[in-house]
Amino acid sequence: MPQDSLKVKDIDRLRKELEKQLDWGPVAEWHSSIFTELSDRIFSKCKIVLSPVTLKRFWGVVKYEGSPSISTLDALCQYLDYENWRAFRLSKPGWKKKRKSTGPSFSKKSLYVTAGFFSALLIILLVSNKSFDTPVVFDAISFSSRPVTNSYPNSVVFDFDLNEVDADSLYIQQYWDQTKTIAIKRNQGQATGIYYFPGYFRAKLVVDGRIAREHDLFLRSNGWIGTVEYEPIPKYFDPRLLDDNGLSYPSELSAEIRNSEEPLVSVYHYIDDLGNISGDNFSLSAKVKVDWSEKWAVCQAVKIYVIGSGGAMIIPFSKTGCSSDNDLLLNDVFLSGKEHDLSAFGTDFTEFTELELTVRDQVMHVAIQGKEVFEMDYKNSMGRLVGLRFKFLGLGEVETLNLKDQTGQEVWLR
Repeated sequence: MPQDSLKVKDIDRLRKELEKQLDWGPVAEWHSSIFTELSDRIFSKCKIVLSPVTLKRFWGVVKYEGSPSISTLDALCQYLDYENWRAFRLSKPGWKKKRKSTGPSFSKKSLYVTAGFFSALLIILLVSNKSFDTPVVFDAISFSSRPVTNSYPNSVVFDFDLNEVDADSLYIQQYWDQTKTIAIKRNQGQATGIYYFPGYFRAKLVVDGRIAREHDLFLRSNGWIGTVEYEPIPKYFDPRLLDDNGLSYPSELSAEIRNSEEPLVSVYHYIDDLGNISGDNFSLSAKVKVDWSEKWAVCQAVKIYVIGSGGAMIIPFSKTGCSSDNDLLLNDVFLSGKEHDLSAFGTDFTEFTELELTVRDQVMHVAIQGKEVFEMDYKNSMGRLVGLRFKFLGLGEVETLNLKDQTGQEVWLR
């Protein structure tokens, strides 16, 4: 059987195993929130983001030309407790990874299973032994990148040399999100990727599932920029500053979002070199208002993103009754509103509401209208602070925005 046919057969088997474990009924009856919940579960268990759109493509709910990326398949296999996609393909259909012992048994069936297991193990060891030699080869690999412009969308050119590499799988992971990858061939020397948003990324050259080279990729916003998150390409707008210390949107955007039948998200981005401000010791205060809370925007959802050179935080706010839909991220700590009570982040944003984030020695404190509502620590350092995002379901404004370093010195965001 051709190799492509085998891969298609294994992908179909993976779908069936996932559907069996989830036990959510026929995929044809899954609605959008089902894929969102599965995305949350995968992130909670594997710390890998697979977007609902990626999952819809995997199941064929959204038409997509091409096969799932290896990183997507790896994540789905890890959710099923396999080591990766390769381990899943080597496993026998119906093979159980964890069997409870029920005493000695030497039936033909068990012998076949045992033989299959050791055959698969032998193949894995042979493949692994090949990879033991690769670190020497990795030393000869060059990997760099450069953006082609200062505006957005922005393409980035990756340059690399793989002449000394003998590998079956080669790709570039563009983002912290492991699913955003570029497949490359051995004879390539360049590849390009497109970035629709500014950010601080960690670009990685991955050879046979191992990181061969990586470097920081800093795409600055050059001041505040605004986006409306249309799929697959966002709409850009120039935020109107409120009294030189706040953010709003152009008036023509209001009617566009209010008249949309589908939910739209608007975002203010600021990504730049902020000096040596620690992402583990800073304070941020701002007054935030939601300008429209009807139809699909009734939950008044607001998220503040804190971007560091070593990670990110997402602090969710909303109308109190919508807290189940919120997810909190403090770099290495993730709390799902489906599994934790996040109602403390609930408030009314129909008027300007003061929000305060204070981080001291990797402990986050959150206050609403001067009252502390949440405190939690995290372990992995955020590194340097490099940016902020304010994300609204629908439309929102920010005023009296103040960012201070650990000494209390104000940092101007213009």
